[in-house]
Amino acid sequence: MREIQAEFDYKSPHTALFHVNNLVKTGYLTRGFGHRGLQLIRPEGLALAGTVAAGSPIEAIEQQDERLDLEGLSRDGHFALRVRGESMIEEHIADGDHVIVKKQGTCVDGDLVVARIGDEATLKRFYREPKRRRIRLEPANSTMTAIFCRSEDVTIEGVVVGVLRLMGTQ
Repeated sequence: MREIQAEFDYKSPHTALFHVNNLVKTGYLTRGFGHRGLQLIRPEGLALAGTVAAGSPIEAIEQQDERLDLEGLSRDGHFALRVRGESMIEEHIADGDHVIVKKQGTCVDGDLVVARIGDEATLKRFYREPKRRRIRLEPANSTMTAIFCRSEDVTIEGVVVGVLRLMGTQ
């Protein structure tokens, strides 16, 4: 604490301790053993800077203590796919966007899924039609038609849990 006090020209080591405790509490430092036991932690994820209105403006208040855990999406069976085509534009998923998919082999009616039919994959809403003994893979583009398949011909690769759109030049 005395080294931190001297570096920042604090009048008391208690001021250094106050700041160190806050950094430990917010997750930027950890305490280890010994007098040099402080360790800097690199925060994972993307900083969540606050909230912005998409309608009438709201008060701009910066947040500094919350992060979007995108790292967690790369573990636990998640993967990303680049979208090609316009079949999901009414779901606001455009050509060039990326979908974040939770890898799983099951889904429920209405889920947005990555479905494999033979060697091809598609991004669609999933619906069972038990009376007709088929699956309907529904696009979100009113100019396109659904894909109908036998249930044994469809493999669910995963369910979409997020969409990422990068703006500008890539």
